[in-house]
Amino acid sequence: MTNTQQLLTNKFPQLDIKLNEPLSEHTYFKIGGPAEVLVTVKNTDDLIEVTQYCAEQNIPVTILGGGSNVIVSDQGVEGVVMQLTSDQVKIVQTNLDHSARIYADAGAKTALFVRQTIDLGYQGLENFLGVPGTLGGAIYNNAHYLQELLDKFLLRVLILNDRHQPVWLTKAECAFAYDSSRFQQTHEIILGAEFVLPAGNQETSLAKIKTATEYRAKTQPLGEPSSGCIFRNPPNTPELNRLFPQFSAKPFISAGFLIDQASLKGTREGDIEVSHKHAAFLVNKGHGTSQQVLTLINKIKATVLAKFGVTLTEEVFMIGK
Repeated sequence: MTNTQQLLTNKFPQLDIKLNEPLSEHTYFKIGGPAEVLVTVKNTDDLIEVTQYCAEQNIPVTILGGGSNVIVSDQGVEGVVMQLTSDQVKIVQTNLDHSARIYADAGAKTALFVRQTIDLGYQGLENFLGVPGTLGGAIYNNAHYLQELLDKFLLRVLILNDRHQPVWLTKAECAFAYDSSRFQQTHEIILGAEFVLPAGNQETSLAKIKTATEYRAKTQPLGEPSSGCIFRNPPNTPELNRLFPQFSAKPFISAGFLIDQASLKGTREGDIEVSHKHAAFLVNKGHGTSQQVLTLINKIKATVLAKFGVTLTEEVFMIGK
């Protein structure tokens, strides 16, 4: 046992703790070396207690949501990796216009949370039912579907501050933008969030979900190990408008389209391949590694830059050594 493993198992014998746990079993990409210590907590109190203790002992803490938008190092992650599984969803307040404030824990699966809001009689989040992973991760990345961003319906976010106290941040304080939030710089731990949703019609919502689900199935490699879109859609430019006038009215241009136009679909590095279905997705065809992913990412970025003068930026987050 390492010193960190000894400290955590002695201090928290009541918690779900795994040592040297392969994180490939906890990521959609099926990639990742071992977590020195993996702690699964079911409530905020346990999360606070563990993070406080780790801070006192100078043990690094990494929060892992559903594992859908990350690339975990083949060498693994030192210190403690924590997963929050609390998934409470509740109506906080109903308003005179029949809208409602709805709270959800960060550990809630995004898809299940969206379905619960529909079952409760509210609308607005239907397009996000296909977002993988947990709500905390979706907020961290301000998940999007086409041009719609998750923060559209967010009211405020509950976080753990640097004094290990739960505090609320307003939507404005969260600095949301396309695929971005303050949390990507501060790394504050997200505990939960409140949304304001208008009253809906379940039949209409389910029809909207059906349309979005069918579109995803047609355009994304949903049946293969992947980490979702690897790249953010870059801003449109005069040069891109000249080359691709069909997108001239759009503020962003699809990264997948540019990669496709660069003839990179099907390009492989080991077992990692540029998807034939959606070129912004990399898929694991067997025993891919994080190093193969990074090598292929660099190859894609260099090719797109050379052909179109566009520097692609990763949408996924790198975790580990």
